[in-house]
Amino acid sequence: MRPTGSVDPSVVEKQLLGHIQKARIKSQDSFADALHTAHLRYKTLASRETDLDAEILLTLSQPPDTTALHYAEEYIDLVRNPGKARTGLTWSDILSEEPFEGQHWEGAYGLPPGAIRGDDDSTSEDMDSLPSLSPWDDDPEDLEERLSAWDTSSDVDAHPPTPPTQDPMLGVTTDRVSRQIALYSHRDEVEGLQALHYWRSDWRENVRTDRAFDIGDPSTFGTCPWFAVYNKHIPEHDAVREILIGLQGRHNILITWLNGGDDQWKFVPDSQVPSLLHLTPLALQSMLLSFSRTATHVEHLRRFVSAMFKEASKSDNKPAQTLSFTVSRRNTRTFEAFAEATDKQIRAFDRWCADKEEEVCMARAGLGPPRVISLLDLEKSLREAFSEIFKVLLEMLQNVVRRATQSSDPGLGVWAFADLPKRMPPAAITALLLDSLLQKTQDYSSMGDPVTSDGLLKIFSDAAEPLWGMVQRWLKDGMPIRDVMTVGGTPGHAQLDEEFFIEDNELVLLDPDFWSDGFALKSSADDIGRAPSVPMFLQHAAPLILAAGKAIGLLHALGMPLLEQSPGAKWLRDWKSFGALLHSAQMERSVNGGLTSRMSSDDFSRLVYEELLGPCTFAKQTLSQVLVDECDLWTHLTAIEELYLMRRGDVMSNFLDVLFARMNTSQSWSDFHFLNTAFGDVVSHTTWLDPTLVRVSHRGSKDKTSSRTARAVEGLFIEYAVPFPLTYVWGPRAMQVYSTVFVFLLQIRRAKNVLERILMFYAMRGKLSWFVNVLLNFICTNVLHVQVLSLHDEMRKAMSLDDILRLHDEHLSKLETRCLLRSHTTQLHRAITSILDMALYFSDCFVAYAGSDATHDVSRQSITPPKAHRSRRLQRQKRNVIGFTQDRALSAVESSDSDTDTDDESVPNVFEADYSLAEPSISFAEENIVIRLDKMSRELDALVRFIRRGVEALAGGTRSGEAAAAFDVFAFALEDWDQ
Repeated sequence: MRPTGSVDPSVVEKQLLGHIQKARIKSQDSFADALHTAHLRYKTLASRETDLDAEILLTLSQPPDTTALHYAEEYIDLVRNPGKARTGLTWSDILSEEPFEGQHWEGAYGLPPGAIRGDDDSTSEDMDSLPSLSPWDDDPEDLEERLSAWDTSSDVDAHPPTPPTQDPMLGVTTDRVSRQIALYSHRDEVEGLQALHYWRSDWRENVRTDRAFDIGDPSTFGTCPWFAVYNKHIPEHDAVREILIGLQGRHNILITWLNGGDDQWKFVPDSQVPSLLHLTPLALQSMLLSFSRTATHVEHLRRFVSAMFKEASKSDNKPAQTLSFTVSRRNTRTFEAFAEATDKQIRAFDRWCADKEEEVCMARAGLGPPRVISLLDLEKSLREAFSEIFKVLLEMLQNVVRRATQSSDPGLGVWAFADLPKRMPPAAITALLLDSLLQKTQDYSSMGDPVTSDGLLKIFSDAAEPLWGMVQRWLKDGMPIRDVMTVGGTPGHAQLDEEFFIEDNELVLLDPDFWSDGFALKSSADDIGRAPSVPMFLQHAAPLILAAGKAIGLLHALGMPLLEQSPGAKWLRDWKSFGALLHSAQMERSVNGGLTSRMSSDDFSRLVYEELLGPCTFAKQTLSQVLVDECDLWTHLTAIEELYLMRRGDVMSNFLDVLFARMNTSQSWSDFHFLNTAFGDVVSHTTWLDPTLVRVSHRGSKDKTSSRTARAVEGLFIEYAVPFPLTYVWGPRAMQVYSTVFVFLLQIRRAKNVLERILMFYAMRGKLSWFVNVLLNFICTNVLHVQVLSLHDEMRKAMSLDDILRLHDEHLSKLETRCLLRSHTTQLHRAITSILDMALYFSDCFVAYAGSDATHDVSRQSITPPKAHRSRRLQRQKRNVIGFTQDRALSAVESSDSDTDTDDESVPNVFEADYSLAEPSISFAEENIVIRLDKMSRELDALVRFIRRGVEALAGGTRSGEAAAAFDVFAFALEDWDQ
């Protein structure tokens, strides 16, 4: 930076008085009066507390007088008709004249100007041809134009200027010559300014360096032999100005920027650095190295900011895209905001340097209070104002750039980040940058460096604004939906920004998994404990933000009124910027004696969570209320429970009676048309269920549809069509779980049904009926009824759709666990199925032994209305009477069953006899009925004991959790088996 041409006002006044005195000496009274009047007018105007520009405008607005008009005519004529240019005086003209003749001797030998030999009337016209030493232009017309300002600036009360005299022979005014002569006085001013140019190679300080060296006098250090290598000394205040210039990245004579070599891309002390008289070389070198490091840090950041701004300008110049797609950006908005915040800090640093330079200039001019200007004071002031903020920023930025680009080059400049390919997702880069800034802020706050921590906090606040704005748009507009028109018929919102921590999995709105999987927090395989794409200050609030945005988007899709127009959504209209949020927190903590920069990561996360808790809760509650009021959530929940869990006993019993009657007659019962017709006929007169919403089908293979095994009904599936958006609650998996529970209940009811039809073999029948009844009572009372009541109580407290989904999923999981339908209870479920198959096999044995007409069908009264007369079938059943011998044999079987040793705890292979795969036609040729029943009794005893031990293990195990209490009840009931 070059010093300006400004001079102290006292010096200007002294020179002006000298010009006036000079004009008096030359008898130019008019010119002297004009200068004096103009000077007095200037001082008068300067002393007034008025607007000088306004007075100038007011003066110019007055009508011109005669003098001004006359001067204007002369000026226009001079411009339009310039005089003929005269050739300058040359050496040939001088030599051609006689000695002591000619105008070149004018004023020689003490002669007055114009008094030359042989011509007393000569004038000094040819003085115009002499080379001028003034820095002004030598054109007489230009000089006359500039000097005429002195005449026009005189006061109106002053005497009008005297018309200049003109030589009749030469035609040149004498005033013009006098003014040209006066211009030579500016040469002294130029030379005075050049004397201040300490940066010139030929400049020397006007100090004595011949004094003897005295260690007690720092000003004599220049005579020390150490300074023999230096040929130049500068004052310390000039050295301070040079350092301030160098800190701003400009050319100076103390530190220089290197672009190559081992010390490339850094500031180092100049090889020809001048010395200071009172500093040793090592002391000066040490201070210059300190300033060089600071200048290097700032220069790296300055180049990074320039590269980021250049790349951002290219992105802004791209043509606008449609709403369906976002513009692909090489750099994230967060990085651009970080570059802008860094630039703001650099501009504050440059402003500080300019203020310090102004202090130096004012102190040198003698203005203001006395100041001590030194390099040590500058270093101390720099450390107090900025501490290590630029060093920390550069180190942090270098680490982020290396990780984002996965580069191992140690000499990689941070300004190359804008053009390098990124090896991390944009969201991960954003989270890495913000986490690094926040971590550095907390580190230096804990070390007691408030200057650095506060500066980093400001940069963090500005860098987080783009991401905070994305959160606002997400909560205002909700999740973008492509395949549904929003309110007003406008298309869906654009895609989410790539650096946003929520990702779109591109599922359609009607997909049952849309709510759970359509939008989710971004994560990766390296996720350990938290999502790496979510910044630390949003860790607690990220799930809340995700749920609220999905709720608002779903409300828009349902055609509900816009949430921001409701009275409870004032938060959307009064949204705070992130900087305002931190400022309010800082004000609150300052009242309590704390600082925001001293907050931990959890404190920042909690601050954001508390700010967003109310708005997000309001959005989720609104959606939950819409599901209950507009979508009939409770109506469909009740219908599903009464259908699948058979809580509507009368209707479901009638349907099962029809189904079991079909199975007992060995007819095909898995036909789609039969199942839906039978179900529709049964529930057609009910009000709690719409039969058009239910569809019953059998998805198992045809070879398993025999009525002789309980596994035949495993392929039965019931579908219940719930309206949108309740499909998110009762999706395919939920319906599958409900159908599995329904099939399990159907198997138990089937075994109970066939046992009730047997009229003989009371010992075996009693054992099977006891277990089936205990199992059915446990499932219906201690599992289904208890869980349904618990679900209803919890869902009444649900505040959002996510809470409803969570409670319902937990409800289904508990049902599966308590009904032994989970993978870890497979063995117990198979044992129960074997007992149920044994009941069916026992029924087949009875039919084979006593005949089909010997059974008692308790379900016929519910299917066929009673009649007054007896049918032929009843008459045939009455004739089929078993003989006394057979009764005695059966009594022997029963007595043998009752005397069986029940203390044997050894469990055989309970799956040795698979009753579901028994032969189609039962024959007693190889073994009679007594032997077969005895074998079945022993196997039943082993199966029940196996089940009891398994249930006791579940009741006492930690894996069961809350289900342990229910299993304890079942195990207690099974203890009566051995009684």
